[in-house]
Amino acid sequence: MAPEQPKSEKELAERRNKLVRRICISSFFSVCQHFIFAQSEPRLFLSLCNKDAASATRILGNTSGIAGLLSLVVNQAGGKLSDYIGRKPGFLIGPMSNVVLGVLVVLNPFNRPLIAVCRVLRLILTTFSNTVMCTAAVADVCSSSDLALAMSRMQTATGLAMLLTPFIEGRILHLSPWSPHGIKYVYAAKAAIAAVHAAFVATLLEETLDKSNRATAKMTLDMINPFGFVRIFSEGTQALRKLVMITTLQMFIEGKNLSDVIQAWIRDHLKWSVTQVRNFIVAYGMLCTATGLSATPWMLRNFSPRGFTTITNLLNFFAFTARGLSPSSWLFLSMMVPMLPGVNGASATALKAVAQDIAANQGFGKGEFSAWVNNLRAFSGSVAPVLYGQVYAAAQNRGRNPGLTFFLAGILGALLPQAMLHYVTDSDMVA
Repeated sequence: MAPEQPKSEKELAERRNKLVRRICISSFFSVCQHFIFAQSEPRLFLSLCNKDAASATRILGNTSGIAGLLSLVVNQAGGKLSDYIGRKPGFLIGPMSNVVLGVLVVLNPFNRPLIAVCRVLRLILTTFSNTVMCTAAVADVCSSSDLALAMSRMQTATGLAMLLTPFIEGRILHLSPWSPHGIKYVYAAKAAIAAVHAAFVATLLEETLDKSNRATAKMTLDMINPFGFVRIFSEGTQALRKLVMITTLQMFIEGKNLSDVIQAWIRDHLKWSVTQVRNFIVAYGMLCTATGLSATPWMLRNFSPRGFTTITNLLNFFAFTARGLSPSSWLFLSMMVPMLPGVNGASATALKAVAQDIAANQGFGKGEFSAWVNNLRAFSGSVAPVLYGQVYAAAQNRGRNPGLTFFLAGILGALLPQAMLHYVTDSDMVA
């Protein structure tokens, strides 16, 4: 039964804050299910590839690429469907599937093809339940003035997940850091977290899309076309097209697109142990959380969308260029600081909120537009890991510095979108 609609401004604000808080909690659980494999999955594939680091990196990159391509279909169909039936079923599909996928790997820890398939499905469905549904749900309850700050709170939830999961993963890996028999228990932990997540969504997360605001037009196959995002470029204004292209490129330095390369770099070239990697992830998570609670909201309130985006793009380009110049732990760690305000796609926060507002004013459905944007994100997520994995492996095989892969990421995810921003006028950013 739909909840009773509040009537006063105070009640509206209280309900909005409660919903955003619970959406952030759901996002926290989703990130836990993804990030708990920060060390274990690269180690598992390295073990299953007989310690051939180049082969393992290629498999991880290729499976990420396949997941990105298949996400085009899932995001579009699921996002559009959520405009008709509501967001809650979309929130549930990720954790429910992760329970099953986790159990499958626990039962088959040496089956490399099966584990690769489970990885692809986890990446697709966890991302859909997190990014696509969270973005659409937040857009349901927040106006344009609140949307960027709500997205910043979701970044804070990501940081909190990064604080918790390394302890769980590190504790399990400490018992057996290389054996599939030991690593499989990380997948068991993922299944347990997913079960708690599913229970939370089912019992505590309210539906954000009221029945009166749901789509009513007859659903056709054309509406679930995985390349429906082309409508942004054929029907959207020039301003919307520019903003979406910039935010799509900024996703090339999203954390999940670089996580496999980062793990290979710190494991094989910086020679960090399981405990050192865990401590790094925890410290990084603390910094991300603190930045998401302080610096990022302050910047969003005090800088224009152009100013926020320019600052974070330039900081990201500097940090990504420098961090892989040489295999130095000091250099790698010190470059964490400049990238914090715009790390993991946060550099796109301001422009995403502007684009969402413009798209709504042009008549695009919020779930539909969220799916389109995330399909473009999935496209970058299919290209980037494959590209980075291939470049990293090629450099390593030829005796070159594979850390220069980070420089390539800085060009694609920060310098190029900043160059494009130069051609966006202030009037383009007005809905």
